[in-house]
Amino acid sequence: MNKRFNGQLLSLARQVRRLSQGELVASLGGAVTQGTLSKIEHGHIQPQDELVEKIAAALRLRPSFFFDSVYVRQPLVSYHRKRQKLSVRDEESVHGLAEVFRINLRKCLDAVEIETTLPSVPAVDPDEFSGEIEEIAAVVRQRWALPRGPVSDLTQLMEDAGVLIVAFDFGSPLIDGFCQFGGDGLPPFVFMNSQQPKDRYRFSLAHELGHLVMHRTPSQNQEIEANRFASEFLMPTRDIRQDFEQHSLTRFMDLKRYWGVSMQALIYKAWQTGSLTDRMFKYYQIEMSKRGWRKVEPVQASHLKEEPSTLRWIIAAHIEDLGFSVDDLAELFGLSDDDLLSLYPVPQQRPRLRLVRSELQT
Repeated sequence: MNKRFNGQLLSLARQVRRLSQGELVASLGGAVTQGTLSKIEHGHIQPQDELVEKIAAALRLRPSFFFDSVYVRQPLVSYHRKRQKLSVRDEESVHGLAEVFRINLRKCLDAVEIETTLPSVPAVDPDEFSGEIEEIAAVVRQRWALPRGPVSDLTQLMEDAGVLIVAFDFGSPLIDGFCQFGGDGLPPFVFMNSQQPKDRYRFSLAHELGHLVMHRTPSQNQEIEANRFASEFLMPTRDIRQDFEQHSLTRFMDLKRYWGVSMQALIYKAWQTGSLTDRMFKYYQIEMSKRGWRKVEPVQASHLKEEPSTLRWIIAAHIEDLGFSVDDLAELFGLSDDDLLSLYPVPQQRPRLRLVRSELQT
């Protein structure tokens, strides 16, 4: 091949497959030493084509995956909601796969252009609002001319403002989502765990929107601020306060269906706005735990759509308009056909139909 082998992409592929250098070397059956593999990853050695084929097969990728001059972003540019039990290897794998999405979509966006119908996500310094995060959420709602009340489809709203949302199975329930700011001609990205309930998904997505708005520079309180932003963006205090005049678990179930957020988020909002006393807040927390509802709530917001469409449109444009086959696209991305079909919303080709005259017809 004429292009140079990019050792960073070999390291990235290992990260996605959850393999150490030693484990990859073992799977190659003596075809390379760990020292040589390390030198390849650091760009000190260019591997021969035969070794590239073996490495690609061991990592279940195409050789073309490794021949791209793109740089690999460091995880520090990302913000994410994770829980403490998440292992380093699982976290690195999820971030690695997100980086694969970014690299491949960069190739696609050379050929198509994303049109937006809303103003872009603004950059707001919380210090300019004296830390009043709720005011910042109100400013963003005004910027996008949202009506009072619930946000019907946050995914479409953010995509209309130019954010590229990629939802996939993170392989772990311990991480909900994370975002990356735009750069190098790319839009901002939000990566979402598709296995979340829709109400949690929406709050996670609003949380990431808060990061995109407020945290171009990381801050010590950024997770708390992003949660406050998400709560106010999805449940504006002036609109929801009257809904808390009466409260019960049944009432919170009904409000969940209306506002599209979890019962837990609603209970917390009611306490935050002063509609629940500390004693009542604690009571509802205990009741939710006793009934097992903190893990699985009794009602699902199944009416919520929240399905990303920009990625689907990009892939469809390449296959239906630019003439790419599934194999062409897999080669462009350096992925196996199976990985392409499982990770990307590839449109299914319609079967060709032929009219057949029935014998019963006269």
